[in-house]
Amino acid sequence: MLNLETLQVLTYVVYIFAIIAYATLDGFDLGVGCLHVFAKDDKEKRLMINAIGPVWDGNTTWIVIGGGVLLAGFPKIYSIAMSNLYMPVMILLFAFMLRGAAIEFRGKRDEKKWRSLWDYVFFGSSLALALDIGLMLGNLVQGVPLNEKGYMHGGIKALISPYPILVAILGLSLFMMHGSIYLLMKTEGALHNRLRHWVNRLIVLFLILWVITTITTLVSHRHMLTPFYNHPELTIFALFSLFCILAIPLAISRRNDGWAFIFSCFSIVFLLILFVIGTFPNIVSSTINPEQNSLTLYNGSATKLSLTVLFYVALTGIPLSFFYGSYVYKVFRGKIKLDDHSY
Repeated sequence: MLNLETLQVLTYVVYIFAIIAYATLDGFDLGVGCLHVFAKDDKEKRLMINAIGPVWDGNTTWIVIGGGVLLAGFPKIYSIAMSNLYMPVMILLFAFMLRGAAIEFRGKRDEKKWRSLWDYVFFGSSLALALDIGLMLGNLVQGVPLNEKGYMHGGIKALISPYPILVAILGLSLFMMHGSIYLLMKTEGALHNRLRHWVNRLIVLFLILWVITTITTLVSHRHMLTPFYNHPELTIFALFSLFCILAIPLAISRRNDGWAFIFSCFSIVFLLILFVIGTFPNIVSSTINPEQNSLTLYNGSATKLSLTVLFYVALTGIPLSFFYGSYVYKVFRGKIKLDDHSY
């Protein structure tokens, strides 16, 4: 029988796995959405949407899993986080709904104004999601002003500061790069050739923002380095992250688009692992009396029985989601071709 502390850590691992899976998979969907508005004509826009058409809804499932684990496994943290982050969470939910509607409704009428409307909704909701996710991540690194009762001082204004905005812009550039590499694998012809130019520029933009954000984090948020001082062996994850990031432009220059996409995926994975290492065991860090007011996986978890049930549910449910997703990607692999059943 697993003890409470072990169950808390395992539940946290499941939660983090779901969030990393979401960022990696839905990340390229968001990137495609942000690039969609720059397509030259309706055919190119349809190609972009159909590139993610079979998988976008399955990719989004992972954040539902993450939210469910947070609610069931860490109910105290869920209630405090959802109440204090009400506006960003509402933006997230409405953007999810609008993006799904845009993908499904766009092709229902063959009218220019109708399609143009949903094109901008698709772009706007994808942009809002990418920035919102980065903004919340930046605040989790920086910490939020939570008092001893779990109330956040300053309201929504407390979440809008230079560092979270920088992380949000970095996240946007990462998702756009990720999405453009995915489109390289799925397209051909004139669109593919133009995307290759976009990829090179987006890689440069991401690398510049990554360097700036890394330096800013090391200077302004030195608590993120503490785990690496205490456990130097964890530096291996930083080296893996650096290797994957630098391997992306190399793979693109050699036109190994598949490898570039794999390295892009692992760049997201290792960047988020570094975030987890730097913030562990905190889930929401407080800038007011951090030792007492921060919400951790230990002081915010559910009971032992709840965690036990949740763990066994996750043990059966997550592999099913993973293998189903893998099967969908296998079925719809290859270049995109438009037909009567396309979006």
